[in-house]
Amino acid sequence: MEILEEIAPLLSSLAASSHVYAKWGGISDAGIAEQVFELVAVAQGDWAHQAVAGAVGPASVREIESALEPVDEAGAIELMTNLSAFDLVSSRPLRDPDHARRAATRVAKLLGRGTNWVTNTEGMVNGRAWTPVTRHGIDIVIAGTTAEFFVILLALGDD
Repeated sequence: MEILEEIAPLLSSLAASSHVYAKWGGISDAGIAEQVFELVAVAQGDWAHQAVAGAVGPASVREIESALEPVDEAGAIELMTNLSAFDLVSSRPLRDPDHARRAATRVAKLLGRGTNWVTNTEGMVNGRAWTPVTRHGIDIVIAGTTAEFFVILLALGDD
């Protein structure tokens, strides 16, 4: 089975709630920041009714790129799990964390050890800090790239 054929249902599963968005595909001329920017545009369109009037966020691929910092594979798995399983604002469970962890671990394994992972957050525990990639109260993105593929999970929340 081709990697993307196996990744597609896993990422769809991780993005099963209304606050989580996923994107995946083959590497093209577009860099990961551009792919994140495109996904942010979709999410912001869906969440426009919840945006605070006058709220601003990154308006260019360059601003998205500057928000992204490297994270290791273990951190990427933890982020994918938490984005899928818990509400960003209240931290209340949204789904079975064990399922989310299995799916996130499988995605990382399919992409392989050479995957470059980036995020806009320092963690998902108390005291977390992030650089916004949307115009919403809280947003966390985790993205991985290989020489052939990319995956992105983006979660939004408004407090």
